[in-house]
Amino acid sequence: MRSRGRCGARGRLYRNILLPEWGFTACVIALWAAQGRSWSALRLGAGTPLRLGIGFAIAALFLGLVWAQRRALLARPERLELVRRKIEHADALMPHTVGERRTFAAVAMTAGICEEFLFRGFVMWYFASWFAEGWVGVVLAVVITSVLFGFAHIYLGTQDVLTTGIGGVFFALVVLASGSLWPAMIIHAVVDLNSGDLGFRVANAARTADSAS
Repeated sequence: MRSRGRCGARGRLYRNILLPEWGFTACVIALWAAQGRSWSALRLGAGTPLRLGIGFAIAALFLGLVWAQRRALLARPERLELVRRKIEHADALMPHTVGERRTFAAVAMTAGICEEFLFRGFVMWYFASWFAEGWVGVVLAVVITSVLFGFAHIYLGTQDVLTTGIGGVFFALVVLASGSLWPAMIIHAVVDLNSGDLGFRVANAARTADSAS
């Protein structure tokens, strides 16, 4: 009974992430369209070929590093214990069943699309246009956006606010380098997908160990 309760709670948690993120994104899109603003201001365009190529090169390099780290972890199952300790504080969010893993994949894709659109698209545009033109305004926009991004993930625990904020700086730099949200969206989604899959494997390994004992 407790297992089913936790499963139901995790499903509700996923829905409580999916619905608000898509809802906020839809509201911003509707308001932006109603104002007749240019979508390129939100960096939804492709940018210049050179800058977009730089962005996708950064994405490819980063994802290659994630893949190499993932292979190294899975090649030695005992290292999953290190992963378990690292993500233990976020266990309530990690998928424990195949069904939860599928739903978590939707959460990860939503985070990649909606959070980049909202934070690195709309919020960063808002603060950059609010401050003085030039690099000072952009720097302030990146800092404020990253702080807000970090605190938006406080539900994972206070220890994640700083690391998530640093991640926000990285995503912002990718967006500025590429002139587009698309490379950051891809990186963000894949990182979350990888975290969820590793979390599922950790939970499965724990169940196997419990059954064996």
